Amino acid sequence: MSKLPLVASIYNPQNQNREQLIESFVVRIKTFKKIFKEIAEAKMKHPEQHYLIVGKRGMGKTTLLLRLAYEIEKTPKLNSWLIPLVFNEEEYSIWKLYKFWIRAADLLEDKEENHFYGLSQQIEDMWEQYDTDEKYEKAIFEVISNALKNQKKKIILFIDNVGDMFYKFSDHDAHRLRKILQTSADIRIIAASSKMIESFFKYDHPFYEFFKQEQLKGLNQKETEKLLMQLGETYQQKEKITDIIQNQKGRVESLRRLTGGVIRTIVLLFEIFIDSKNGSAFNDLEAILDRVTPLYKHRMDDLSKQQQEIVEAIALAWDAVSVKEIKQKTRMESKVISAQLGQLIKNDIVNRIPTSTKNHFYQISERFFNIWYLMRHGKRGDKRRVLWLIRFLEEWCDEQEIVDRAKLHISNLDNKDYNEMSAFYLTEAIAFTNHIPLAIQHELLLKTKKFLSEKGSDFYQKVSKSDIELLDSVFKCLLKNNFEKALDYSNKMKNKKYHLIGGLYLRLGQNELALEAFHKGVHFKEKYCHNYLGDAFLKLKKYDEAEKQYLLALENNVHSEMIALLDMLDRDERDSVLNSFQNAFIEGIFFLISKNKYELILEKIGKEKLSNYFKPLYYALMYYLQDKYPNEYLRMGDELKETVEEIIAEVERMREEYN
Repeated sequence: MSKLPLVASIYNPQNQNREQLIESFVVRIKTFKKIFKEIAEAKMKHPEQHYLIVGKRGMGKTTLLLRLAYEIEKTPKLNSWLIPLVFNEEEYSIWKLYKFWIRAADLLEDKEENHFYGLSQQIEDMWEQYDTDEKYEKAIFEVISNALKNQKKKIILFIDNVGDMFYKFSDHDAHRLRKILQTSADIRIIAASSKMIESFFKYDHPFYEFFKQEQLKGLNQKETEKLLMQLGETYQQKEKITDIIQNQKGRVESLRRLTGGVIRTIVLLFEIFIDSKNGSAFNDLEAILDRVTPLYKHRMDDLSKQQQEIVEAIALAWDAVSVKEIKQKTRMESKVISAQLGQLIKNDIVNRIPTSTKNHFYQISERFFNIWYLMRHGKRGDKRRVLWLIRFLEEWCDEQEIVDRAKLHISNLDNKDYNEMSAFYLTEAIAFTNHIPLAIQHELLLKTKKFLSEKGSDFYQKVSKSDIELLDSVFKCLLKNNFEKALDYSNKMKNKKYHLIGGLYLRLGQNELALEAFHKGVHFKEKYCHNYLGDAFLKLKKYDEAEKQYLLALENNVHSEMIALLDMLDRDERDSVLNSFQNAFIEGIFFLISKNKYELILEKIGKEKLSNYFKPLYYALMYYLQDKYPNEYLRMGDELKETVEEIIAEVERMREEYN
């Protein structure tokens, strides 16, 4: 396969013509329609509301501005009188208001040369007539305003990075511009900024509460898939992308959450996918980090030495930290740290997170930049924290997708006209996937058997037994000391319990096979059987026994031992055993949280270990411990919020079911 050109360099608003951009515009549709509706309905007979679109870098602000401008150009009822003028993404020469109007005049003449020919030259020729910038600015604006009225035209200015531009204006220029925008019916501004412009929220600033704001958030799951599919069609990779979206849901979704759904990063992700159809979220992350290293390295190089040291302290902490914590890492004076933080916040490197006290938290604004720093400049343990989070998210997202498919199929079985063959084969396919929980598998198989029985179908006899049914049979056989039959049932299970199989082989005197089973159990993290037994009892609705087993796992320090074991393994070994352990660990912790065993979990596993290795679970726990740790929950990064909220919802479901 020949190497494709880098999509990220092509899929860029500055590098696309009008037709390409309109065709590729498949997200931000709701915001686009909302703003354009207001533009289309406004007659501009009176001064109109001005807009500020706020979103982090790469969220699609520039593309949205261009899309709005192009829609005005191709709408007959607008293009006859309304002229969209699009400023460059960076306008370095505009630092005074008169320069702003000169740039607008240049764009106006370029756009409508037939109507405004000679406008720029006329303005240039006026320079020597005025002895101050203020007088020259007023004259320029009057020329532009008269020209618009003479031609019966109005202009709408699309300005990217407006904060950077307006920061350069003097107070006089800022007040003057506000007055013009409040009184002129000929000019409207739709602006964008990568940060919440702090000065705009000070009551004494000229633009305080002046703009109507639209916040661009990261793409959700459906929007991400839609964007990837559109890219797949454009670059003739539709089949490959469709396969990844359908069959590697966790790989896509975990990266979406980790990167905050930033469009620019998702485009990079598309490049990674077309280079490697089969992979893991962690390998994808490594490849993306290679691509963004020059950009992020440049960002660090632009900071002063003190700022670099502060950014490192915040980045390596990952979760939000206080000035006191930064001081402990850097040994700088608090007032120095506070002053530098002010600059870092202004430059959108750091976010301030208000708390209930005066001791606020600080966090790296762009979470992907934070991850890059951990992976490229952190210690081995820092990188491991990212690995664990990736694995957690990949497993979590994949499992949810399988659960959704299973529930949909269960719902479809209520349709008496449902095809018998489809019902059987789809059930068997879903029931034996890697991520389906035992309870869902059990419900799916039983309902399918009931459906086929009522239909009188021959497939009824072929439906497999669920793991819960088989495990129940194993326990019944154990009560009767029928170890051979118990072993037979155990070996038929999809999720084999190797500690049970090993124990049964020992009972039967087959020591070699017992050792082999135990080795497999160690490989799949079943050396610590209390978690697995707790899961089994939970699925069998024996809640007292389940709680007992999970508590035994905590009392025996099972989770801390497991973490220590994983720390000693190399990457390949660690990856191969991580999935099995996580499933048991997560189910047990969910159950114990639902039983209000908050303090016991923290005590036995350790607050630091839980935070480092199972961060989403840690913050779910902090949610329930806000009385004791009132601000700890606020340290959580945006990339975790969706996952933590899902965990809390699952705990509440378990609380209702098991209590």
